[in-house]
Amino acid sequence: MKCPFCVEEGKKSIVHNKSLETTCLGFSSYYDEEGNYHSHNPNKHNDTYYCSNGHKWVESYKSTCPNCDYGKDTLTIKKL
Repeated sequence: MKCPFCVEEGKKSIVHNKSLETTCLGFSSYYDEEGNYHSHNPNKHNDTYYCSNGHKWVESYKSTCPNCDYGKDTLTIKKL
């Protein structure tokens, strides 16, 4: 993993994972009519990172389903 802000600035850094938070909503996985497994987990994950150049950010995302588009393109990065 690289710090997205250092990449923009053309710098190198060491990235540390500070914390991971996950919501705790219940859900049920299922198999569709074709027998494909689906896991539509509505829980949001927030990973907090910091780098050796002082940048801090949170990456928020949902888990993706292995057999459809659920959860894809949910990654957001917020600078702290």
